[in-house]
Amino acid sequence: MHEAPNSSNVDTDPDVGLLVREDKLRLLFQQSFPALFISYAIAVLLGWMLWGHASNIAIVAWLGVLTVATLARLALFLSYFRIRPRGADVLKLERPYAVSLMASSLVWGIGALIVMPADSLLYQALTLCVVVGMAGGAISMYSARYPMAIGAMAAVLLPSTLWLFTQGGRAQLGLAIGASLFMVVLVRAAKVLAGTLQDNFRLGRELHAAHAASELQAKTDPLTGLANRRAFLNQGEQIVRYCERHELPLCVLVMDIDNFKAINDTIGHHAGDTVLRRVGEIIGKLFRRSDVCGRLGGEEFAVVLPHTFGDDALATAEKLRQTIAESEIPCGDRYLNVTMSVGIADAGYDMSTLLVHADKAMYRAKEQGRNQVVRYEESFAASGG
Repeated sequence: MHEAPNSSNVDTDPDVGLLVREDKLRLLFQQSFPALFISYAIAVLLGWMLWGHASNIAIVAWLGVLTVATLARLALFLSYFRIRPRGADVLKLERPYAVSLMASSLVWGIGALIVMPADSLLYQALTLCVVVGMAGGAISMYSARYPMAIGAMAAVLLPSTLWLFTQGGRAQLGLAIGASLFMVVLVRAAKVLAGTLQDNFRLGRELHAAHAASELQAKTDPLTGLANRRAFLNQGEQIVRYCERHELPLCVLVMDIDNFKAINDTIGHHAGDTVLRRVGEIIGKLFRRSDVCGRLGGEEFAVVLPHTFGDDALATAEKLRQTIAESEIPCGDRYLNVTMSVGIADAGYDMSTLLVHADKAMYRAKEQGRNQVVRYEESFAASGG
């Protein structure tokens, strides 16, 4: 009932590289969504300008295939925006995104070549200008992923450029050379943009990880891995307020390792640290994730147990006491056995009072011979205990 790992156990952070990939793919989905409609609108505009100067059947066929490709990409985008996947689920969309982008870009590039008039230098230059603009837009739109940006740019611009190289005319050759030089510039620009975005995303993730680690360090006792005194009191107060609002039962345990000073004095502080670490591990594993466990200082620990009645807390505290008493703690060439006195308080919703009462019960346990669990009673106050 109380054996789930404590929330103070922190999982290893995911690889920063994967997080950066997620960030870049998420940016692509958000940034390139308008490009679906813009690229389709430009294709319709180009078809309108070439109507009557190129094969009208070819124009209609190109726009029809492009419509299918655009709708397929639109379905992918709508699925992303509806689900809003996180973590590894985002990366599952990386391949579909890349495939749909390349398919759409190839339809655009090959279609532009098919509708380009073979006998009109003016409309060839007009078509190439539109295609060059589309290629530049691909670089700016997809630069978060360098391979995608280069692939989309090449798929759009390369077919027309290669065809112009084969025409033999000086003007066509000049257009092809100009488009090739533009592609070189775009490759360089894409590399710079992709590198800058990569650095920015990585820096952002590293700063976030450093901030999270700093916050965790400020809240965690470095020796035991449990919450330190300040974090324990803050978290415990929140749990107490929650239980009070919802009228839930609540218990607080205060625990102290018996004869701990003798361990430090006779064996050394290294042995004392080993004992504290082991006791912290046991506490962290025994209690629930909803429980707040902390080291108050020295050899004293405390736990806040929400939604727990006194009898259940007694059973859990007894199990903790027994587990610690039966544990052999390796220390150099010897094994240490330690015991713990535990006090329980379960009346009221005042954090300070609960801690005071649990502390008094713990000292009563020590007075009665140590290595036992004692529940606070009003008679302790009357007797001064």
